[in-house]
Amino acid sequence: IMQNLNKNYWIVGKHAVKEALNNTQREKIRFCLAKDVIFKHNIKNLTSEILSREQISNIIGNSISHQGIALQVKPLKKVNIIEFLKKTKNKKNIIIVLDQITDVQNIGAIIRSAQAFSANAIICQEKNSPKENTLLSRAAAGALEFIPIIYVKNISQTLKLLKENNYWSIGLDGKSKYSLKDISKNNNNFFDNNIAVVMGSEGKGIRNLVTKNCDMCCKINIKDTIDSLNVSVALAIALYEITRSQKF
Repeated sequence: IMQNLNKNYWIVGKHAVKEALNNTQREKIRFCLAKDVIFKHNIKNLTSEILSREQISNIIGNSISHQGIALQVKPLKKVNIIEFLKKTKNKKNIIIVLDQITDVQNIGAIIRSAQAFSANAIICQEKNSPKENTLLSRAAAGALEFIPIIYVKNISQTLKLLKENNYWSIGLDGKSKYSLKDISKNNNNFFDNNIAVVMGSEGKGIRNLVTKNCDMCCKINIKDTIDSLNVSVALAIALYEITRSQKF
C-alpha cells in the first residue's frame, strides 16, 4: 500500500481515466488502449498506444483489472494544510479527517462519498495511510481528481489548527450518547459552520487523544443487533445528515 508520493503510477478503467484526462492539474505520461475499446480524448501531446489487453496487463501488472484502458500519470501536487485553509477561508467547508484508516477500498469509497456530498478535502496521517496509487485511484473511480487528500504529521494537532480556523470537529463514535440527528435538532443551523468529520478505523475507532481534540462525538442511530457500519457507509450517512441540515 505505502508508496513514494512522487512515483509515477497507472490509472485504470474508463471512468477514472476519463476524469484524469480532464483534470488539467494532472500530469499525463503514457496512454494505453486495447484494440477493441472505443475511447476518444482531445489531449494534445498524448498519443494512444493501441495494444492487446494482454499487452496492457503485462505493462501495468497482471493482477489489476483495467477494462482495456490505462493512463500512466504523476501523482497530483501535494496540498499543504495551511495553504488549503488560507485558500478556502471565505467559504463554508466540510473536511473529512481519517484517523488510522488504511484499507484502500474504504478510502476509495470515502473519496467518492466526499465528492457526492461536496466535501472539500480529506485529511490523512502521513504515517500509516495509503498514498496515491493504482488501487486507490481505481477504488475512487475518478473522484480522486476532485477531492484533495492532505497528509499531515499529527491528527490531534491538525484538529487544533482547524479549531483556530473556525472549524467544529465531530468524531463519529458508535458509543456516544448523542446522535447526529440530535445535534441538528437541538442546535439550529449548527451544520452551517465549517465542519470536520473525524472517522476512526472500523476495528479500533478514533484514538483517545484524537477524541479528546474533537469538539463533540456522536453516533448514527442503528439497530442494536448491528455492531457497526462499514466506515465509508457511516461517513456517507453522516455527510447526508450534515448537508441535509444546512441552510445555505
